[in-house]
Parts: sequence; C-alpha cells; structure tokens
Amino acid sequence: MVYKQVIYFRNKKSDWMREVAYLTRYAGNGLINTFIGLIIIFSAMAMGFSPIVSNISGYVAGFTLGFVLSKKFVFRSNGHIVPESVRYLFAFIFSFISNLLVLRLAMIYFEFHVVTSQVLAAMAYTLLMYIMTRFFVFGPTREI
Repeated sequence: MVYKQVIYFRNKKSDWMREVAYLTRYAGNGLINTFIGLIIIFSAMAMGFSPIVSNISGYVAGFTLGFVLSKKFVFRSNGHIVPESVRYLFAFIFSFISNLLVLRLAMIYFEFHVVTSQVLAAMAYTLLMYIMTRFFVFGPTREI
C-alpha cells in the first residue's frame, strides 16, 4: 500500500513539475513575442507606415511567432500543423473576444480605471490562451 502511495505522489509531483515547465516556457514565449512585436510595430512606424498598419503588422507577426513558439518550444508538439493552426486561430479569437468583454465590463459595469481594466483584460486573455493552447490546441493527439 505504501508503495502505491509513493508512486502516486511521484506521478503528481512530475505532473506539477511538467506544468511549471510549460508555464515557464509560456511566459518566455510571451516575452519574446512581445519584444519582437514591438520591434516590428516601432520599426514600421519609423519607416513611415501609419500606427494602424504598424500595429496590424506587429500583431500578425506576433500571432505567427506565437503559434510557432508554442508548437515547437512551449508544448513541443508533434501534431499536424493544419489542425493545430486552426485550433490556435480559434483559441486566439475566443481569448481576444473574452479580453474585450472583460475590458468592457471592467470599465463600464465595474467602473474601474482604464489602466486597471486593461490589466484585467490582458490577464484574462493570457490565462484563457494558456488553458486553450495547453489543453485544446496542443493537447492529446486527436484523430481527424
């Protein structure tokens, strides 16, 4: 009986450590992605592109880089690129819409300051995107 408890504890500990590794790599991915996105946005503006075009360029690059880093570095997935990229797009859209909903609720319903509202919205986006990429996009292998 004690042997089974030790195995259970080791499995739980290794599950916890694996999750910490995912979270650490996910945070690193976010930092790299943010840095590259900002470089693209400010470089495009310095070249004379409008702030809107610059912003879109940065976010398109960030979306693409985020997918590649999540697939290869964060979750180390060997899944097929097409279904994973479609699920990633869905996760992004869902997380971004949730971000906007939290932002709107925080500012209008709860009357939080705009900066506080933006931080809460970003936290909602980050949490949802992590959960969806971890368990939906790059989760267990699926049959198509």
